[in-house]
Amino acid sequence: MSALIVGDPHSRKLALGRIGDRLMLPMVPLEAADGRQADSPRISRKRLGAAELRAGAFMDAALRSGFECLGMLIARPVLHPVGPRTRSGLWSRLARHRLEPDRSALTYLGRMISPTDAQSRQHVRVFAAPVARVTNSLKIRGSCDRTIWMTPEAADRALNGTGLEAFASMSLSAMGGRPRPLLVSWREGRQRQSRL
Repeated sequence: MSALIVGDPHSRKLALGRIGDRLMLPMVPLEAADGRQADSPRISRKRLGAAELRAGAFMDAALRSGFECLGMLIARPVLHPVGPRTRSGLWSRLARHRLEPDRSALTYLGRMISPTDAQSRQHVRVFAAPVARVTNSLKIRGSCDRTIWMTPEAADRALNGTGLEAFASMSLSAMGGRPRPLLVSWREGRQRQSRL
């Protein structure tokens, strides 16, 4: 899975989605159409927890999560179209509008592996992007009831216990840079955080 933290460094606020009374980061599983675009920043196998060539797929899924959950699209114009592509869903829609996912907007923050005794286990790659990179080219209502803007400290409290809270607190200072990714995992019921 991939998750996206959209933040505004100027107001020091992060965007979380609200469904009912629950706050969450936009997060979706990978789809077959993710990662078809050739150029993607290199993320090592150790840091990504998967083959390096899968980095583009995780980045596309993160961008898709922002659009599908919050209605926030991060895309750029296609400068040199290469003919029809075998894409589906959002990527097919973007191609019709001569757009493609803008992976350059993303900063890789790290990954979270849920506890072995969790009901549903997840291995989530977390990315951050500034709200200034959100485009109004396509608009939809996201699957979340509402977008809630909050400080990193409030987001940390709202996400407490999910394993994703550490990424909220580091996201604003890391955006646009090359931070050392964080690995959040559990051992013997205790959360562990280590740098990759």
